[in-house]
Amino acid sequence: MSNFRYAKEFTTSPIPSGPQLEYISHSKFEDDWNSQLHSHPFMEIALVVGGEGKLILENKHYPVAAGNLVLIPPNKLHTEVSSSHSPLEYYFLGVRNFSIHEELMDSSSNSYCPVLPLGELVSLVEPVFTEMFQEMKLHRRGHEMMVQSLLLKLAVLLTRRTDLKASFDSTEEMRRGCAIVKEYIDSHYADKITLDDLARISCISKFHLIHEFSRYVGKPPIAYQLKRRIQESKYLLESTDSSIADISCTLGFSSISHFSQRFKLEEGCSPLKYRKRVAQER
Repeated sequence: MSNFRYAKEFTTSPIPSGPQLEYISHSKFEDDWNSQLHSHPFMEIALVVGGEGKLILENKHYPVAAGNLVLIPPNKLHTEVSSSHSPLEYYFLGVRNFSIHEELMDSSSNSYCPVLPLGELVSLVEPVFTEMFQEMKLHRRGHEMMVQSLLLKLAVLLTRRTDLKASFDSTEEMRRGCAIVKEYIDSHYADKITLDDLARISCISKFHLIHEFSRYVGKPPIAYQLKRRIQESKYLLESTDSSIADISCTLGFSSISHFSQRFKLEEGCSPLKYRKRVAQER
């Protein structure tokens, strides 16, 4: 996988209350592509410029292809999976102080859809991404202001040509301690983790950690760890031929029966029935 990323060196936005670029990256599928669920405390915006594949966002799958814009809200677990015969290629922006007021809706299911086909608008949007990438790569004098102006141009293009409504107000972000805990769980969900461990690495008391983490994430840390295990198990059941026993062991469950019980409680069916159902739907 070829991947080039250029991160910001400026710490404040040149335009007050404007969107702030954290990074821009350009990626193309190669044999070492590693798809792993992850999240960020800020919005990500991707422009698919080649190939096809799918976006996995909070357990839902969305097809993506060249000419699609992908909007991923903060703190949402996601990953990208490329087609083997038509490799994905895309630009990714990480942007703070940027939010969408009107959710993208899929008319067929009346639910949130993070993928927006740009159609003819791609001829205007793609040059913005490529110029922003070059500005961050070359770091010429004034590149910070240029990047800021390009972000604003992107926002204007989207609001003028689509139903999206963008704003650049400072967004409430997860407390640093909670963000550290979430990142730790996302990376170590298969390990045995206790509240004492999480309180120690976050420097927050157990009581306040449970309260704050639940406020931002929607559930306590240990319940979130279980959710991550189940999410990863679904991905493995769908995309690999690994046995139920191997998946159970890989994800840190104490036994196959424990894994099956927790999976059924969360998903309403056993892991084996889930795998069969997914296979039939393809």
